[in-house]
Amino acid sequence: MKTIADLNALIPTLVELIRNNDHEIGESYYEQDEDGWGRCDDSTTNYLCYEEDGWLIEVTYECCGEWDNDPGDYWTPPSCDLRRAWGEVTEITATHYDEDIDEESEFSEEDVNKLWIALDEELKDIA
Repeated sequence: MKTIADLNALIPTLVELIRNNDHEIGESYYEQDEDGWGRCDDSTTNYLCYEEDGWLIEVTYECCGEWDNDPGDYWTPPSCDLRRAWGEVTEITATHYDEDIDEESEFSEEDVNKLWIALDEELKDIA
């Protein structure tokens, strides 16, 4: 049976996986409403799955970014360059299945707290 300490031992591995994941990045823009100008984040949902040694850890996270959009003109083609991007974890599920004793361990949201914090820290500045 795996413990929270076993789960926390995987944090460096999962941080590295999320660092190297090919993030889909939404768009952040400013829009005016009755309260004035405010930032709107149109984020994109991303997913990471770790399946190894009986572990199944699924991470769902949102990514958003500021883009330089140039519509182009007669001589210059349109372009879209990412200036800055960030993300935030929205859900983590973690289980471990031990084949030898035919037992599954399920981890609560509280159990994955250190992992959640580490992944959020990694996603604070992704580009």
